[in-house]
Amino acid sequence: MAGLFRIRCLNSLVAQTSTLESVKVRHSGDVRHKVIDGTFRVLKEAEMALAAPADWSGLILDRDEKQVFAEAAHIARFGDSEGETTTHIQPSQLLNTRRTGDRENDLWTTFNVVQENAIRGGLEARFRDEHGRLRRSTSRAVKGIDQDVKLNKALWTLSEKMAELKGLRAAA
Repeated sequence: MAGLFRIRCLNSLVAQTSTLESVKVRHSGDVRHKVIDGTFRVLKEAEMALAAPADWSGLILDRDEKQVFAEAAHIARFGDSEGETTTHIQPSQLLNTRRTGDRENDLWTTFNVVQENAIRGGLEARFRDEHGRLRRSTSRAVKGIDQDVKLNKALWTLSEKMAELKGLRAAA
């Protein structure tokens, strides 16, 4: 698997930003050739993805575009198979920055802010239950590898589509 990482803070903590390509090789037949071919395929995908930070940093999103991005990410993170969400966490909370360096309005920063909030959890909501009592809920962190990879792929695809809508054509 190939991944793209971003240093989040001065202590060099990193978080996977997206899983780009993966190759599964069955351990029979010409394994060596399959592994070499798979490695080159992953490297080609990784090269194209390395352009994303620079390209997406130049694409400025207005408030409405950021909100649409957050709404789609909200469904990817909290939605069921029909896309329905029952959480009290609001899509706009995915846009909350955790550090001053993430206050830019470009696609790359928006993607990273939303990805961090969706994966790390810790978003709080207050609501009234059926008896009128004030309740609090907090989103949980994504800890399962399968869910993490699925969510990261969805967010990456969402970012690619937003970049296309903003006029950036995907590399061939």
